[in-house]
Amino acid sequence: MYLAVFAGGAAGSLLREALALEIPGLPLVTATFGINTVSCLILGWLFAVRNRVHAHVLHLGAVGFCGGLSTFSSFIFELDRMVRLEGWTTGLGAMALEIAAGLAAAVLGEAVGRRREAR
Repeated sequence: MYLAVFAGGAAGSLLREALALEIPGLPLVTATFGINTVSCLILGWLFAVRNRVHAHVLHLGAVGFCGGLSTFSSFIFELDRMVRLEGWTTGLGAMALEIAAGLAAAVLGEAVGRRREAR
């Protein structure tokens, strides 16, 4: 199981870094925002199909890959930078937007997974 988490984490971290280098940061919508939202979508889908896949697959995908792909520390770093440069209102707005997008993506991912499971 540890090897699955390690392999998934390595793949997720490498993909995050590659995407972050390719997607330029914008004032509110950054590479981290997009990457974290996609990770939440994948996590929602994995949650929906958790009873149909082996535990190692869940650990590889959820804990490893999505854990490596998403990054709370970069999210906080970017929020701190935004607050310093643009003020608390913008920073809190960005935080609320990213959390809402992550929750919406997770719900969508779960809905897609449940719909596929029902077939």
